[in-house]
Formats: sequence, structure tokens, C-alpha cells
Amino acid sequence: MKKLFSILTVIIVALVSVVPASATTPTGTGGIFSVAACKDITTVAVSGTSGWATTRIVVTIYYLDSQGNWVWLKQAISSNFGSGSFNIPVTANYSKKAVAENTLLQINVELQHLSGNSFVDFATDTTTVTVADKNCVNKCSVTLTTSDRAPVDGIITLRSHFGSWFRPEGRLYSAIPVNAGQAAHITTIAVSCDVTVRAWYYPASGKDRTPKMLPAQYWPGEFAATTADGSIPYATSFAKGLPATRLLESDDPYAPK
Repeated sequence: MKKLFSILTVIIVALVSVVPASATTPTGTGGIFSVAACKDITTVAVSGTSGWATTRIVVTIYYLDSQGNWVWLKQAISSNFGSGSFNIPVTANYSKKAVAENTLLQINVELQHLSGNSFVDFATDTTTVTVADKNCVNKCSVTLTTSDRAPVDGIITLRSHFGSWFRPEGRLYSAIPVNAGQAAHITTIAVSCDVTVRAWYYPASGKDRTPKMLPAQYWPGEFAATTADGSIPYATSFAKGLPATRLLESDDPYAPK
């Protein structure tokens, strides 16, 4: 519990406005929401809004070689989607060109809309991340989504479950900042297979800062139990959060101060 953030998930929140509002011209904003980077696969979640009927996301990944040069590694393109708000994960699989642990990756994202017969950028974003350790390989992943938006800024943690139902405890897999008014769409890679995990939301402001357990679609049974078959969906809602009713662990770094 001493680690504040899992090394397996790097979080960057960026919403970049690039087109001024107009009564006649569609507008769009977007940026990187989260990145989970492993030696053979990287998942980039991108969030934003689009005013165009046909939109897509292009993710290009480079790695830093021993000479200090950025070398093209992989490009992945999302399926086309329509206008409105979006939170979309794009996965780039480069298992045939797997990189070493601790390799530095540059993640470039282009949000594009269809103009005539070609796609053009309406927003871009970039970040660098370090490839996680060997535990990423052949492990399960969990993708958490919320049907509503966070009431206040806070942190969402994903943990394996020990014994208590109503306090956050267990191995910490990731800690993800979330902004007020933002829906969550978070992919955490390298979760141990065949364990039960639970998500907790820690409000950062307001009168009630009690951590809330975000129940999965399996409630009141198991909580997003993973299997060896790949990514498991964890569908939840901030509004359905259940407050912690047991004392928090003494070294919980996200507990209200």
C-alpha cells in the first residue's frame, strides 16, 4: 500500500480545445485519458467530444532506442463513431516486436473527422510512458466504465479483495484521477487472473469525503472477477456508490486527510 500509483498504469488527463465554438461549424475537443503500457501491448483510452458525424482516433506508438532516436513501433485506428461525447480505448498489439521492460514509449493521438473523402485532424495529444515489468505478460485486464459522471474530483482505485466488504483493502493495481463531470473509462492491465477486484471512489472535496465502493454488474455477488480469457468489463455508477462503513487501513494514501 506504500506505492501511490501502480507502475502498470500511467494516467494522463488532457482535454485540448482546438476549434472555437460556432453556430454553423462543428466543433471538437479531445485528449489522452489513460495509458496502460506493457511489453507487447498498449491500451490508450481517449476522451472528448465531436460535432462530426464520422470521427475516428489514430494512435501511433514510438519507442526510444539506445541511440536516443524515436523509432516507429505500431499504429492502431479505432472504428468510426458519430458525434457527441466519447471515451474510447484503442489497443495496439505489437507482440511480434515486443520491447524490453522500462522502455520509454511516446504515444501520439490524432482525433480525426471525415471531410470529403479524407480524414483531417481536429485535435492531437501526446505523452510518454515507461513500459511496465514482466508481470504485464499473460495477465488479465479489467476495463471499468461508469454510466454517469463523477460528482466531484477524486481518485478511483482498483484493488484485489481481501476480506472486508465495506472498506478498501487488498493489492492496489491502479489509481486513476477523475474530474468532476467526467465519466470513467479505465483499462487496467496486468491484474492477476482469477481474483476478485473492487473499485473505490475517493471524493477529493465536498462535505462527505467517505470513500464509495463502486459495485460492479455482478453485485451483490462477485465483483468483476477476472478470468484467463482476457479483458473483463466492470460496469458501474457513481450514483450507486456504497460508503465505507469500516475503518480504513492506517496507511491508505487516498483516505481523507
